[in-house]
Amino acid sequence: MIFATLSENINDYDFNMKKILAFLIFTLISSQPMAEGTEINIFSGYRTGGELENANTGNKVSLDETDSYGIIIGTDYGPEHVMEFLYSFQNSDLYDTNTAPQTKLANIDVEYFQVGGSQIWVEEKVDKFFGATLGAIHLDPNDSSLSSKSRFAMSLGGGVVYKITRYIGLRFEFRAYFSSLGSTETFCGSGGQCVVTGSGFMRQYDVNAGLRFRF
Repeated sequence: MIFATLSENINDYDFNMKKILAFLIFTLISSQPMAEGTEINIFSGYRTGGELENANTGNKVSLDETDSYGIIIGTDYGPEHVMEFLYSFQNSDLYDTNTAPQTKLANIDVEYFQVGGSQIWVEEKVDKFFGATLGAIHLDPNDSSLSSKSRFAMSLGGGVVYKITRYIGLRFEFRAYFSSLGSTETFCGSGGQCVVTGSGFMRQYDVNAGLRFRF
């Protein structure tokens, strides 16, 4: 019930990736030198999952497995805890997998905007971490005739950072996203025709690798 209410509220907002990234870049530049305890993680990975339902046929449809990338900005709030902002992006084709050959329904930009934190287990050469985030998913078809959708989402992630130096490390992570899409129709055109219907929670899974810069 709570997730459904949050999803309806978040759906009222329209996210603009370029404006958010520009804001992040401006913040990073203007805040130099970085405060001690700040870290920036830049990552790329491979994403699977993302199952929905064809609004016209009732068939299951799914997002194609593709690359993803993003950034996590964190700051210490204790000796072994980090507060984090996460942004992650994926471009994927949406297919009806019950047809032969599979039918492409749309090309979708999938964006996650998340805030949360991680527990860090600090060692001399390796840092281990596990954390959770809450926020939104934004699904935006690359077809101007179809509407976009924003809904409540959360993630769980964990992994390790191998320290190259005191300030630079290699980050490896597994992250699972859970999005509350409900049962409402999605990606609707001006004539009222919709491409898919949400099917409760949509799940996606990432395997990521990247760099951690710590100040």
